[in-house]
Amino acid sequence: MTFFMELRRREETGRAEGRAEGRAEGLAEREAKGTIKGKAEALMGLVHDGLLTMKEAAKRAGMTEEAFRKLVTR
Repeated sequence: MTFFMELRRREETGRAEGRAEGRAEGLAEREAKGTIKGKAEALMGLVHDGLLTMKEAAKRAGMTEEAFRKLVTR
């Protein structure tokens, strides 16, 4: 194999590894956002049922009341 062929193979391998790493990071980020959104929606359901106050739900979500309200109303 010539030097240039080897160089090109290494570049292609590096790009493929970079794409795979990027996909994994993107997936992890989407899963984390989905988990947070799901937890917030469940807490909001408890607020609608009158079992929790908005303040208590935000506290359980680990957010300010304003941030919690924005997350749920998106």
